[in-house]
Amino acid sequence: MAHVAILTPPSSGHVNPTLGVAAELLRRGHRVSYATTDDYAERVGEVSTAVVRYREQHAGDFRSFRFTGRSLVDAMSASLAETAALYPELLRAFADDRPDLVVYDNGAWWGRLLAEHWQVPAVQVCPMLVSNEHWSMADRYTRLSPFSPRLWVFFARMSRLLRELGSTVSPKDLLTGNGAERRLVFIPRAFQYRGETFDDSFRFVGPCLHPRRFLGSWQLPADHRGPLVLVTLGTIYNQHPDFFRTCIAACTGLGGRVVVAVGDGVDPDDLGPPPADVEVHRFVPQLQVLPHADLFITHAGMGSTMEALYHGVPMLAVPQMAEEQANADRIAELGIGRTLAPEGLTAAVLRSAVQQLLADEAVRRRAAALRDETRSAGGAAAAADAIEARLRDHVAV
Repeated sequence: MAHVAILTPPSSGHVNPTLGVAAELLRRGHRVSYATTDDYAERVGEVSTAVVRYREQHAGDFRSFRFTGRSLVDAMSASLAETAALYPELLRAFADDRPDLVVYDNGAWWGRLLAEHWQVPAVQVCPMLVSNEHWSMADRYTRLSPFSPRLWVFFARMSRLLRELGSTVSPKDLLTGNGAERRLVFIPRAFQYRGETFDDSFRFVGPCLHPRRFLGSWQLPADHRGPLVLVTLGTIYNQHPDFFRTCIAACTGLGGRVVVAVGDGVDPDDLGPPPADVEVHRFVPQLQVLPHADLFITHAGMGSTMEALYHGVPMLAVPQMAEEQANADRIAELGIGRTLAPEGLTAAVLRSAVQQLLADEAVRRRAAALRDETRSAGGAAAAADAIEARLRDHVAV
């Protein structure tokens, strides 16, 4: 069996989508080494044979990033600095046990460069919408001027680093993922804008779900009746107590139950005593709640969006940044929910939208149809098949 290294940025939106893949590779008898920080060591330790720990050096304040204009250059600069720091550290960590294959997140540039150095095959994984000549985030959502002096400084630094490392990968290819021999996308092709235009180098395997035991457990109360609404803003852009107050006011009294997960950006006590039909948590295991949910009020982060798709749950998206806006627009375009702007959102407007979606049978039918297509994409098993095929191709050469 092979030794597979998995390299991702240390954030929930990048780590969580890979857990099912790692678990499936482990189940098939492969050795899996996962490089991450202390914050994620526990969850990846459940699906790997070895955890290679490192300290994040140049994370930046991603809560301030909206991934347009200046903040996008800031994010790329932080990633470049992290690549420069991690490359030699991980070379040393794997010096006596070189991987046979590297699985690397499209944001973990160090993964592609390390695979090149080790001369081993690599598979890129993408937990978000992908781009080609027919559709790109830059067309509408990222708004980055090619004439920005800060952007050209970034490219100069990236070029210098690649020369110092002796890499043959161009700055553009490293940034875009172009030239990767195999890319696994953790969304179904049906959710991808212009999905039919992407060639066979992209494999749309859908979400690769895995239980997240570190979040604890949740059970539907035995006396539950009526609709269940789940509310969350994810793990990054969640510092909005007024939003959660608005959701509680809008959703209470619907004759069902409301489950609110505020994350670490809000103290639940600051929201006051919840009504009898509302439960408020810092974190909740979404994969245990969504099978019972009738509606998901979400920031439209891709991880949460895919989990809702997998369970056929209609969504009311309230995006907080550019990438989430693209996901939210796609949710509305596919007819599996609708989107609302966070600015000036009132309880009355939100309640009206919630009631309309709960009563909309057409939305539920489309969500169920996309659920079936999402599951048929193959998930973790299809991803592991593609990784093993990449290993076989390399050996054959």
